[in-house]
Amino acid sequence: NYKYESNIAQRVLRPRPSQVVKVALDGSGRPKAVEVIDASGYKALGFSIGSDSVIRYNMYSSPRGNACTLELVFRYQARMPYAPIHEVMEGRNERIKRFYAQVWFENSEDGERLINQTGYKAMHYGKEIAIERDDVSTFCSAVGSLSSRYVVPWSCNGAHAPLDYAMRVFWPALCKCLMTRTCDGDLTRLVHLSNSFRMLPGARGLHTGQVASSSARITSVRDSDAGRSVTVQGVVSVNGMAAIEVDSAFLFRGQAPDFEKNFTHTREKPIHLSLDSRSMVALLKAKEWFVLKPGFGSHVRVGSILRFSLESQCRFRSATAYAHIVSFGSVHAQGRCGEWEHVGDVDYESGAAHRNGAI
Repeated sequence: NYKYESNIAQRVLRPRPSQVVKVALDGSGRPKAVEVIDASGYKALGFSIGSDSVIRYNMYSSPRGNACTLELVFRYQARMPYAPIHEVMEGRNERIKRFYAQVWFENSEDGERLINQTGYKAMHYGKEIAIERDDVSTFCSAVGSLSSRYVVPWSCNGAHAPLDYAMRVFWPALCKCLMTRTCDGDLTRLVHLSNSFRMLPGARGLHTGQVASSSARITSVRDSDAGRSVTVQGVVSVNGMAAIEVDSAFLFRGQAPDFEKNFTHTREKPIHLSLDSRSMVALLKAKEWFVLKPGFGSHVRVGSILRFSLESQCRFRSATAYAHIVSFGSVHAQGRCGEWEHVGDVDYESGAAHRNGAI
């Protein structure tokens, strides 16, 4: 399949004030390489064509003070009567990720080593960050949070940090997820959709003086007509204790569907089941995936109320059909005083299917 695009060179080579263009010629006097120096004397662009008609096109940026290189590769097809320059798509996403590894990470090798990593269960970790007053103030200015409670110490524990400061801590682990082959897509076409935060039980929020760290994993990759949507979920920990759960969603625009790469890892909402008849009890106990703990058979009887706390891992073979399903978790029965007692577990696995038989 082919898709025609406007020639990127025509846009980036548009003349600008004080720009310097250097052209290198081969032995026959034909151009073989071009460099573009911007007004500040910085090399902004360079491209060359080899004897094999492969064009290597490099754009440079320096967000961290060091030159970061985005390499695109094209091939000149002289026999083509129209649009003779074809982009080499093999390895394109990986080349773009190498550029973002230089931009996002202090040490680009931290990102580059993840580019070929597969495995949707992989967990990624960010380094520990000390929450400092100046850093919180800079963050608040950037996002427009002007409350004095974020800069004025409220107690001996220091000043508050806004809840979305969790993204500042979460960012390194999030970027590691986006670098992996599991999250296969063109990062130049990545659109951020949403962030959500949930305070975990016992957490008191973020404030200066704390040391925070993060962990993250990809929990969903789904293809649709709009592109490939990716969800990353993780936890921000404070002084070693889990404090804030973060969900961040993205869309790779225009990504061609590849359902074999689609999966979801979902923590299901608790399911409450009231056993109102003997037939319901018999049907539940007959399920191979329902595993009662030894000695707890009497807890599953007519009138019992069960709570299923499950997680599901699903892979897909089409937009609506599953290729593989695994659901697992615990089952608790409600006692006479309202307490919940662990009476069994769920261990469900299925091949190709259109629904999750455990849910």
